[in-house]
Amino acid sequence: IIFYATPLWGSIGNVDQVEGNGVIERNKEDTIIQEELEIEQFDTVKTGNGKVGILFIDDTRVDVTQHSKLIIDEFVFDPNSGTGKLSIKAALGTVRYASGQIAKNSRQDVKITTPTATIGVRGTDFSMTIDELGGSTIILLPSCDVSGNCFVGEISVESAAGQVILNQAFQATQVN
Repeated sequence: IIFYATPLWGSIGNVDQVEGNGVIERNKEDTIIQEELEIEQFDTVKTGNGKVGILFIDDTRVDVTQHSKLIIDEFVFDPNSGTGKLSIKAALGTVRYASGQIAKNSRQDVKITTPTATIGVRGTDFSMTIDELGGSTIILLPSCDVSGNCFVGEISVESAAGQVILNQAFQATQVN
C-alpha cells in the first residue's frame, strides 16, 4: 500500500467554522484562527471564548468548543483507498469528533486520547470533555445525515481501570 504522506508543512484539512477567538500553535508560534485557515500535522488548536470547526481531508470533522485544547499528533491519508492514520489528543475542554473515511475504512488506525483515556472508534460521533484535572467524560452521539436519517456507532473507552463499550445513543462514561 502506498500512502499519501502529508509532509510537516502540508495541509491536512482546514477551519470551516469559527466563532469568537482562538489560535493555532504551530512551530511555537500562534496564528489567529480564521475560516479557511489550513490545518497541519502537529498543530495545537486552542480556543478562548470561541468555537472552531475543522474538516480534515478524509471528511473527519472535529469541533473544538470554548476554552479547549486539541493536539493533532498524526495524520496520513490515501485518498485512493480511503485509508490512513489519525492520532489526536483532547487535552482540555470539550471536543466533538465525527468519523471520516479513515475511521470507516481502517478504524484500528485511529487513535484518540485524553489525559486519562484512549478511545477506539468504530465509525461514529462522540464528544469528550476534559476537566482541569484531566478527568474525561465521553458521550456517544447519534450520527445524522442531511435527510435526518440517524444511526449509532460504537466506541470503546480504555483506561488503567479497564474498558467499556458504548453502543447506544447518549451512553456516557467518566474516567478520572
